[in-house]
Formats: sequence, structure tokens, C-alpha cells
Amino acid sequence: LPTLTNNGQALPINAYPYYWGGYGLWDLHSGLNMNIGASVFAQFGHNAYHGAGFAQNISMMYAMPITNKLSLAVGGYFNNIYWAHDSYRDAGISAVLGYKFDDHWEGYVYGQKSLMNRQMPMPLYDMNNIGDRIGAAVKYNFNPNFSIQISVEQKWMPNQRGTYYHDNNNGDPLF
Repeated sequence: LPTLTNNGQALPINAYPYYWGGYGLWDLHSGLNMNIGASVFAQFGHNAYHGAGFAQNISMMYAMPITNKLSLAVGGYFNNIYWAHDSYRDAGISAVLGYKFDDHWEGYVYGQKSLMNRQMPMPLYDMNNIGDRIGAAVKYNFNPNFSIQISVEQKWMPNQRGTYYHDNNNGDPLF
């Protein structure tokens, strides 16, 4: 199976290999895999939220070989963020199916379903890669230390009403 994020999600194609310098990457083993984390963060600059934000997360993935070439991982995640006197929660399920064609070629299909309980500020979306996704990847391994991967995915972001999106008709902010 491919390397996943700490939420059990396939790596965002726009961030790899720079995904936080490798922090939070997850190589699964057969059986139950569990991740528990906590963090503190802040935003600086004009129009930034004030104060520190606190985040907690838990994720679990169950990985199993189906055959000697086909593997499956299924699991879920829960994230809680407290920032600027508001709480935001995101939970979701994800799955990855991997097939190893030979010593060089591998292929993956993956999906993610995000279940948000309320709207979240846009700056927090990238922290947990929020949204529904479905995708596929093909990887060629030149050797155990060097490979190339091509991914194609479709992502659906949650609908947002607030100061971060603009009305498509006239460009006025939606408040």
C-alpha cells in the first residue's frame, strides 16, 4: 500500500514530496494501525484569527493482504480543532486498494468521505485535507530507493458560506 497521511488518506497530489517534510506520514503494516495526535498552532498577519488554536486527532486503518499482490486498507479519522473560541470537527472514512503488478509497477485506487458537522474557516481545510476524494495512482519503482508516481484525483470541497467565498454572479462577499 502507498504511504498515507496521519489521517489514513492518500497523499495530496499537490503536496508530495513536500508534505510537511515527511512529518505525519504513515506506512501501514498488516492488521490494525492507530494514530493519536495533538498540536498547537497560530495564524499571523493582516485579518488573521487571534490566539492559539488547539487540535486533537485520532485515526485508525485496518490493512490486510487479500492475495500476495492485492492489499486493502479501510479506516476512519476524527479531528477536533478549537480556535478563536470556536470548535470545528471533521470525521471521515477512507479506503485504499493496492495492486503490485511486478517488482517495478504498482497501482492504487483510493477514496475518502468527509463528514463535517458545521462550516469551518477556509484556512483550516488544508490542515486535514477536508473534502471528498476519489483517485487512482500508478507507481514505477526503479529500485527500492527511487520511484515515480502519477496520480489523478477528483476532489469535492464542502460548500462554504461566509467571508472566504464570493458569490459567482457578482463577486460580492457572502456574509
